[in-house]
Amino acid sequence: MPKKPGKIETRLSMAVLAVLVAIGVGVALRQFRISAAVLALRPESLHEEAGSPADQAPIIDLKESGMVPFSPPEHFTPDTLYEKIDGRADLYLGAGFVSLATQRFAPDHARDRWVEVFVYDMGRPQNAFSVFSMQRRETARTDRQLPNAYRTENALFMTRGPYYLEWIGTDGAPVLQEQIGILARRFSDTHGGADAAVAPGASLFPDAGLSPDSRQLITANAFGYEQLDNIHTAGYLIHGVHLTAFVSERKNADAATALADSYRQTLLAYGADAASAPPAVDGVAMLQVFDTMEIVFSRGSYLAGVHEATDATAAAILAQRLAEHLEGLTGPHAPPPQEIGEAEENKEQQ
Repeated sequence: MPKKPGKIETRLSMAVLAVLVAIGVGVALRQFRISAAVLALRPESLHEEAGSPADQAPIIDLKESGMVPFSPPEHFTPDTLYEKIDGRADLYLGAGFVSLATQRFAPDHARDRWVEVFVYDMGRPQNAFSVFSMQRRETARTDRQLPNAYRTENALFMTRGPYYLEWIGTDGAPVLQEQIGILARRFSDTHGGADAAVAPGASLFPDAGLSPDSRQLITANAFGYEQLDNIHTAGYLIHGVHLTAFVSERKNADAATALADSYRQTLLAYGADAASAPPAVDGVAMLQVFDTMEIVFSRGSYLAGVHEATDATAAAILAQRLAEHLEGLTGPHAPPPQEIGEAEENKEQQ
């Protein structure tokens, strides 16, 4: 015969049952209670906050934009950046991130649409251009009214001096997108104008065959090689072949030569085979890396080459053009090999 439960077992069972009931009630109540964080993201809540007497000054100039604050400003540091862009923070932190300011703005009298502005202070123009160029969308189209800016269906991305900016609209409505353009141009005018719009490294590449808007700046670990930092790249189309050229200004000619040799030796160590260098380019190393060609050389204080070329002839043509162009930059009448950001830093030190 089954043994009848004792008093202790009965009491324990009742206690467990009571706990389960309490948990169930808590879960049910929780389902009907909206998180404060969710409420804070609702447009009506943002508008109420922005309309309070304790409003802070907007993070950008709204003059003649027809836009008004739709939320209070938010500010993030390297320690808190992940709270806003968790999953992408490492890209910015690795490129010299200083701070982020964000805020939402809406057209006056039309609060069903708004734009959120992200202003990343990256410390130096090189850093800002790097994150701008590395995140360029495949579907992007160049903004015709702003240099170093591109658009997607509902957003505008740009770089100005040490700042990288994103303007993300709720939709692609033409009126909202035009107002985003007004805000962006106003920011550009109040942050250096045309001078700040010149992208770092713009003069490093020859024009012949250059693909528009293809330039990038890799600040660290370029091509998987730890020693390759601050590498500018650009796309080319030569004889129907797509190619990637790269240039990096080093401290001096000896440093550029040493890095070129180090990169060549590393490729050989990982199984690359030496190939015949183009006869028209002195001091060039051409290597066969699986089914692609890698060309490496130095000119003055510049490390340069062609990366992962699928056609040796086209790669040799590009290498020759690149070498001749860099020789012009290192000649007796060449402009000082100094990036915009470095010039600004020198002025501040003086």
